[in-house]
Amino acid sequence: MTSAGSLKPLAAGPHGGYFWQRARGYQHAATRALAPITRRELPRAVGAFPLAFVYTDEWPVLHAVLGAEPKRSAFVDGRGRWRGPYVPAYLRAHPFYLAENGRDRHVVAVDESAEELAGDAYTGEALFDETDAPTPALARVIDFLGALARSRVQTDRAAQALEEAGVLAEWRLALDLGGEKPQRLSGLYRVDESRLNALDAASLQRLRDTGALGLAYGQLLSAEQRRRLEALARTRAREQKLPEADAVFGEPDLERQIDWDRLDFGDEES
Repeated sequence: MTSAGSLKPLAAGPHGGYFWQRARGYQHAATRALAPITRRELPRAVGAFPLAFVYTDEWPVLHAVLGAEPKRSAFVDGRGRWRGPYVPAYLRAHPFYLAENGRDRHVVAVDESAEELAGDAYTGEALFDETDAPTPALARVIDFLGALARSRVQTDRAAQALEEAGVLAEWRLALDLGGEKPQRLSGLYRVDESRLNALDAASLQRLRDTGALGLAYGQLLSAEQRRRLEALARTRAREQKLPEADAVFGEPDLERQIDWDRLDFGDEES
């Protein structure tokens, strides 16, 4: 499972001897209760999970809420399969990720601890060729993450515009997990609809011009997906109590298999 300490900037020197095996599931995301989301993903993300803003380095970043408790995703079952209609783009290129390198700056990083990098020339494929250039398969992943980085910068700027407009408020998201009291999540922020509606025409125009208005409405619409999160969290808890639960609950509705030859955001944009 990926940790910040195991992510290193991808380079031919330190990683020229690594061989890559494609991920067969999403076990690497099992401990992720949050994942960054960009505005290009909104058409599918708003119907898949609650979206919330989380403050990173004093600025809000849009995230998918994937778990009802820290370090446990409700969207990954015990066999590493994804439950739900959409997988965040950030999680789809494992063991390769975007890593922060300053405000509005990202680098392609690799999880050096990933099992997918434990192969050899017989069981995996090289990351770099004899000239230290990325192999075609790795080049496609780098292109995918480059597009993701550009969308992330646009999304972060839109979120910053919402912050500056004063429309973000703390969201004590309460989830019904079948206990006596609701489970409350902390550290999340949402768009306050009343504050948004109270903005003057000039302020709304600025939000529209930065793409922030669409981001705001997407976050508001996604709040209904708390019911999906609750249901998945309850199912995951039952699976952990019953070793044979996989047979009881059956096959989940999985995201379609990744086409590694044509990585994209899974939306209508090219």
